[in-house]
Amino acid sequence: MFKSGCIAAIIAGTFLTGCVAKNIPSQVTSSMESVDPPTTSDGELDMVQCEKELRALESINPIKHVELKSRFERVMLGASGYTNVRSSVNPETRNAIDALYKFQAVKLCSEVRAEMLNSLAVKPTGENI
Repeated sequence: MFKSGCIAAIIAGTFLTGCVAKNIPSQVTSSMESVDPPTTSDGELDMVQCEKELRALESINPIKHVELKSRFERVMLGASGYTNVRSSVNPETRNAIDALYKFQAVKLCSEVRAEMLNSLAVKPTGENI
């Protein structure tokens, strides 16, 4: 837990670069419901909460848990490696890669939450609600 907490803190630190998202309407539709990723009180992505939800998914949907956990670990490993060289990268590249890792983390945490919601919403008979 300490290791993943440290990694989450490192990820959160990399996102504090001052990037501002533009609100551009999306024309892409998804078959999966939109679920906001967990955020802290200041709007930053809460990777600790995301990891808790991922662990909880193991008892609800073990098959999806394995897939999402593998992806979560790859994102965390990549972000950890990037953090080691981030200060040596030029600002333009740093901004692009920060945004890339933030996108990957937000997308993955949204998928974890959506899968948890969908898995909990299945009736005991196996039918979707």
